[in-house]
Amino acid sequence: MQVSLEDIPSDFADAFGMTDAAAQILLSIVVLLAVLLPVMYFNQGKRGLVVELVMIFLVEGLLVGIGWLPFWMLIGTVAIMAVAIALLGTRVVVGGE
Repeated sequence: MQVSLEDIPSDFADAFGMTDAAAQILLSIVVLLAVLLPVMYFNQGKRGLVVELVMIFLVEGLLVGIGWLPFWMLIGTVAIMAVAIALLGTRVVVGGE
């Protein structure tokens, strides 16, 4: 019996009675947390945030590539990070207000 990575969300959706999109997003969140929590624990310090952001984008890119995560979720994450960086840059320029 072979299990394909692309079939796992649909099998999960059938087992728990949910839509395929909900299963894809839920499983993607589980994979993201499984990778990100140890990274967050072991990378505390000045470069911790950069490493976490890189890991988020790498894992989300992998999940989009195997078809578990919709592409718009990756675009949404990039947009949120861009707004956060812009707000942080504004605070630095203005002087911490």
